[in-house]
Amino acid sequence: METTVRGRVWKYGDDVNTDVIFPGKYTYTISDPEEMGEHALEDLDPEFAGNVRPGDVIIAGKNFGCGSSREQAAVCLKVKGVGAIIAPSFSRIYFRNGVNNGIPLITSKEAPELFEHGDEIEIDFEHGVIRGERGQLQFPPFNEFVFGIMDAGGLIPYTRRRLIREGKLRERDGGGTGAT
Repeated sequence: METTVRGRVWKYGDDVNTDVIFPGKYTYTISDPEEMGEHALEDLDPEFAGNVRPGDVIIAGKNFGCGSSREQAAVCLKVKGVGAIIAPSFSRIYFRNGVNNGIPLITSKEAPELFEHGDEIEIDFEHGVIRGERGQLQFPPFNEFVFGIMDAGGLIPYTRRRLIREGKLRERDGGGTGAT
């Protein structure tokens, strides 16, 4: 994982639920992650999927990711290259889905008040700093375990790396099979 990310802010309000992050109407009809990304936030912001750039950051209000537990709501933002999501609070299940998929999630009450839609910001994950033209904020840096998951790109790749390192999985074995 890069220790810093730079991008534009996409700003949204409170209670952004999983039905608008990834529309429920596609839950059982789209399974390809790239295609999921094409529908990211379409019911909330039809411009998002076509204009988001890798490294861009979502800043939202409280309770981001509330609603259903669908993992597609994390996957669709990851494949679009979202560099981080910052909010005062996250739904517990969305937070876990985001971490499991390698999306940096930062809890900050101040960020939605300081930064505006379209601002350019930089996040230094190693030192726990968010910088932009409007100011700078601190956040607790990720611990080694969470940083390891982010660096690997999610929980499954992290676990696979760990099992290989510990000799419990051979490099050539894909998808977690072939434990010795």
